[in-house]
Amino acid sequence: MVSKVERERAALEAAEKDVAERKRKLAQMEREEAEKKLARLVRKVGHERSVRLLELAVGVKPKNAIEALEAMEPAGRKQAS
Repeated sequence: MVSKVERERAALEAAEKDVAERKRKLAQMEREEAEKKLARLVRKVGHERSVRLLELAVGVKPKNAIEALEAMEPAGRKQAS
């Protein structure tokens, strides 16, 4: 016969496995969503321009490029990042 402690331990282990699996699935969903967003943006701008924008951003450090572009963004179009 299984004691209450052993049942509780087994339930806790099962819950921990479930949480780990859900975290893995969430990370996968986030990656897929980021890929979809990138694909939509590339379609809007075009592949060649997207590559050039990324090359330029790397050349001036991505953080600086983002800050400069956000400063140029019209007030009505600002989005939370």
